[in-house]
Amino acid sequence: MKNATPPVLWLLAVGAFAIGTDAFVIAGVLPEIADGLRVSPGAAGQLITVFSLTYALSAPVSATITGRLSRRTVLACGLGVFIVGNVISALGDSYGWVAAGRFVAALGAASYTPQASAAAASLVPEERRGRALGIVIGGLTMATALGVPIGTWIGGLAGWRATLWAVAALGAVALPGVLMLPRLEPAGRHPLAERLAGLRNPAVLITLSVTLLAVTSEHVVYTYIGPVLQDATHGGRALSVLLFVFGVGAVAGNAIAGIATDRLGNRAVLLLAVGGMAVDLALLPLWSGSLIGAGVALFVWGATGWMYLVPQQHRLLSLSEASGPFTVALNSSALYLGIAIGGAVGGLLVNTWGPGSTAVPAFVLAAVAVAVAALTYGRPTPTGPARETRSDPARQGVSDDA
Repeated sequence: MKNATPPVLWLLAVGAFAIGTDAFVIAGVLPEIADGLRVSPGAAGQLITVFSLTYALSAPVSATITGRLSRRTVLACGLGVFIVGNVISALGDSYGWVAAGRFVAALGAASYTPQASAAAASLVPEERRGRALGIVIGGLTMATALGVPIGTWIGGLAGWRATLWAVAALGAVALPGVLMLPRLEPAGRHPLAERLAGLRNPAVLITLSVTLLAVTSEHVVYTYIGPVLQDATHGGRALSVLLFVFGVGAVAGNAIAGIATDRLGNRAVLLLAVGGMAVDLALLPLWSGSLIGAGVALFVWGATGWMYLVPQQHRLLSLSEASGPFTVALNSSALYLGIAIGGAVGGLLVNTWGPGSTAVPAFVLAAVAVAVAALTYGRPTPTGPARETRSDPARQGVSDDA
């Protein structure tokens, strides 16, 4: 198995695809969920907040608790819990039961995704680790490009519960592959204090705050993308097409980011990406009512929104030598915390003033992120590690550390 790419990596990627889809597909079927559960769109959006906040808080705790268990065991249990969580949500006949399912699914996802990355690296020789990681992380990237729009299309065709059943089925497809893994050595028990040690470094805190601000900015709008684009899509299946365009932009931005960071440095790419995203979101009132305008805007948003994560990872890698090996993993929790806060803030705005009111706070948050980075980031010489983070694992909570 060490001499070639193990086929089981593709099943690990299917699990990653399912989790990546699950993390964001609720935004695509939000109007259907709100109608089905008889709640407001703002309340339905809090289902994303429940998932993201649970993931953000449980990921480092899960890694600490399961450090002495075989990675195969952790992967199988994590994926099993994830599947059960989606089944609970799909069967839930009340808002509380659906939210409980999202909580359970997030607990499983927070255990699975970091371990899948670490397992992939351990199954191949060192010179093939980048390719192995690319396969598993590619499942997360493709979730944005294909999983979310397909899940949205299924929701429009057969209802939002069918979307969750489809996600659970994908997890079930990946589970046999996890069970076929050899017994992999445990990651090792590292105290929670050691995993959070990087927070004592002001430079790390500033970098994480930029991630938090930028992600919150995006998800004030993205969580409610269905209501935001109501005038452009008229509640039809065009939303799935627009989300596919967003995913194509995300893949393109992620691919460009590594090369650009190598050549221009993390500061320049970050400012360009977040600045571009800020302008795009500020113009939301102009493009949200037009199908063509929304298509162009979502492509730009997808590209810039995925582009800034690579220079952030690059910067945290450079800081990890002084702040500890778990510094980069902290970006994962910052990402999911930003998604949770964005969903909560956006829900309040949508319920009070309508979907169009999300544009101004989204722009302000992104602009503050740009200002903080411009004033505090140095101008480092471009270096090689950015190429290794081109398919960014942190977008869905993956880290080299398990």
